[in-house]
Amino acid sequence: MNIFHTHYEFLKNEADLLLKHAQQRDANAVARFQQLSSFTTLSTDDTNALNDLQLKHAFNVIAVENGYESWTELKSALDHAAETSPLAEIKEQFYPKGYTTYWNIWFAKYSQAKKVLNEGKGFLLPYKNQYFIVEEHFVDSIGLPHTLPEWNEIGNDWIHPKNAKAWLKLNEMYVKAMKERK
Repeated sequence: MNIFHTHYEFLKNEADLLLKHAQQRDANAVARFQQLSSFTTLSTDDTNALNDLQLKHAFNVIAVENGYESWTELKSALDHAAETSPLAEIKEQFYPKGYTTYWNIWFAKYSQAKKVLNEGKGFLLPYKNQYFIVEEHFVDSIGLPHTLPEWNEIGNDWIHPKNAKAWLKLNEMYVKAMKERK
């Protein structure tokens, strides 16, 4: 399972849901479309304009929210990472040998891990086909200091981050940190 392809599919689903919510006059969804220059005046009262929204518009909203100017640019960045990053296939990269003394909580399902992350604090990381939440000391020790602003930008969630551009930057930092550890 390639984490970058999986996240791309997740974002496609998010765009589909965003479009449906906007067309149902959901104020939060409509506000997200207003980020695009062609929809700054879009309102929940404008039925015709809401019905004219297309999936390509929702894709661009998702791209902007993820730090890119277009869906094509976002897809290209994720495709590049999928092809070149040693983190694309999740194995044991985030749980290196010798790091078992740290506190963490393990989960079989992402939805469970995300719920716990949202209820408290920590950092959600992948391990093979599982997920685990760690404290600041763990991410500091593996070479991704918790003080990096990118952590906040991704919502401390490595699996389905809030911002793909920040996530890809953290990905590059972690690849470098893994090389330095060897």
